[in-house]
Amino acid sequence: MSKKNISLGVILVAIISAHFFTGCSPKSFEAGSSLAGENTGAGNGGDNTGNGGGSTPPNTSIETLDLKSRVDDPNGLLGFNGALAFDFDKVRGEFIIMVPMPSGMVFTPSGSFNKYPDIKFGPIFDATGKMKMAIRIPVKYVIRGVTTINPAKLPSGEDLPAMPAGRDELPSLALQFPASNNVQIHLYIGVNALGMFLTLPNQASLPLPFNLTLPLKNQSKTKTYGYLTYVTAKRGYDAGLFVSSIIPPEIARILEDYFEL
Repeated sequence: MSKKNISLGVILVAIISAHFFTGCSPKSFEAGSSLAGENTGAGNGGDNTGNGGGSTPPNTSIETLDLKSRVDDPNGLLGFNGALAFDFDKVRGEFIIMVPMPSGMVFTPSGSFNKYPDIKFGPIFDATGKMKMAIRIPVKYVIRGVTTINPAKLPSGEDLPAMPAGRDELPSLALQFPASNNVQIHLYIGVNALGMFLTLPNQASLPLPFNLTLPLKNQSKTKTYGYLTYVTAKRGYDAGLFVSSIIPPEIARILEDYFEL
């Protein structure tokens, strides 16, 4: 047996073990706010309080909110441990949802959606130079919702993985951005919930027999704000990465009042 096959076998054993024994499937989205993280131009900062509570303290305001969420992957199953995947820009009033890019994959288009020119997408780089594809969504679309079709599926027809229902509603908006090098971006917006799916070219996909989900946690890892799911190729549809996050109701109320929605 070749070294390549042995290495692949070791990786698959580790992934299968994690999948069945550590409970990678999503359980719940926890309310609260963290207070630390990486600079994404979102204007967040400060030290982590590590209070670990299930709700936002009564004195929480827009200035102290920090929804920074990072991929929790200590076993290196997907290679994105610590990657920032969700944030909020208090100055511009925009949510930022980010999909970390696999090593060697480059996807540089940037722009906006014709019908929603204030929803913008483009690549960003973290402090180590690793690329992410990011979409900025004005807070009004997430807190108040939009009235369009009711898309609740991936391009393959599968249900959205680890996608919170928001206020018991399915996503009310799905945008498909232009493809580049066989890569597409799909954005899903529900009331208080966001999802972003990025298709992967064959050279960046993994030989996994099932979807694999990892949590997005705050800096102290006391709260889960979302999930990163590797979606396997299926029925002629490419594999991809799906990032989802929810805005806790108490935080949504703060944003609603602050931005007068």
